[in-house]
Amino acid sequence: MLSESQLESLGKKIISLKDAPLPEEKDLQSFLENSLENLENESSDYRPLDSHKKAGGLLDFTESDLPVIVVPDIHGRCDFIIRLLEYRIPAMENISVLNALNEDRIIVVCVGDAVHGEKRAYERWVSSYDSYLSGDCVSETMQEEMRENFSVWQSLMLLKNSFPKNFHFLKGNHENVLNETGNGNYSFKKFVQEGQMCLEFIRHWYGDIILFLISYWEKALPVCAVFRDFAVSHAEPFSVFTKKEIINYKKNPEITESFTWTANDDVEDDTCQKILKKLCPKSKRNGVIWFGGHRPVMQAKYSLRQKDSYIQIHNPDEMNVAFVDPGRDFYPEKDIISL
Repeated sequence: MLSESQLESLGKKIISLKDAPLPEEKDLQSFLENSLENLENESSDYRPLDSHKKAGGLLDFTESDLPVIVVPDIHGRCDFIIRLLEYRIPAMENISVLNALNEDRIIVVCVGDAVHGEKRAYERWVSSYDSYLSGDCVSETMQEEMRENFSVWQSLMLLKNSFPKNFHFLKGNHENVLNETGNGNYSFKKFVQEGQMCLEFIRHWYGDIILFLISYWEKALPVCAVFRDFAVSHAEPFSVFTKKEIINYKKNPEITESFTWTANDDVEDDTCQKILKKLCPKSKRNGVIWFGGHRPVMQAKYSLRQKDSYIQIHNPDEMNVAFVDPGRDFYPEKDIISL
């Protein structure tokens, strides 16, 4: 637990990151190394070890009764993280999320996709791409994009380092800084060549050490979190996997792909119900049992799939989160909160 002054300092640091310049390489390398070490050495009390005695792909909170805040895709929005931390929870005497984290009263799970501005950054991407095609991969507009990305990366790592048991970030399909195709990943492009442009920016601005440290951090992320009667992943799970298989996800690229890349209407039958039954055989929750982001829901707070058992909550125009209480059914209209 952080002291009052330490907590205040952390909050101010994250606020300052929103408009901070790109970090210095020496400081960034040390920070990334420390963050990677912390992530790779998470407690097996809630993150079971895989067959190689490494932190596995599953966060297991099936014995926890703490309420959970599920945060959808961030995509470079450091202000989203700031609003989250400042939000005062009505059901918990209006305590702020930051204080609730520090007092071990809540768990926050982010579904992934830390980086790459979406449609709000469309013109910036087009301008950056024009410069990229002319040989300039560190243009002013690209620096603006990467300042956002690094502010989010640093904020997430600071929170994870400070509250390792209570703050979590899952791997999404954008957690692929090397822009690789393979191991369950696919190179990314949406408006232009976002994945490749970010890779080349980091390589030219910092070098390969920083690039690969970010990559190692991404590869150390879990892909699924399970609670007493619900679960969270980045995307709608495509196939059914056992607890042991999810813990050992690095052995099977299909698991990474299944939890991070699934398209709408492209799943096997009732995967959410079937996986949750394997992970939580005693669960009696009705209705929504699985939370994710990935595919955007436009002009809406959420979208229900799989006979209303899976809910997507990523609206890129909003800053919405889901407040989920173990043992109580989830009501989207009431329990999805606009920050």
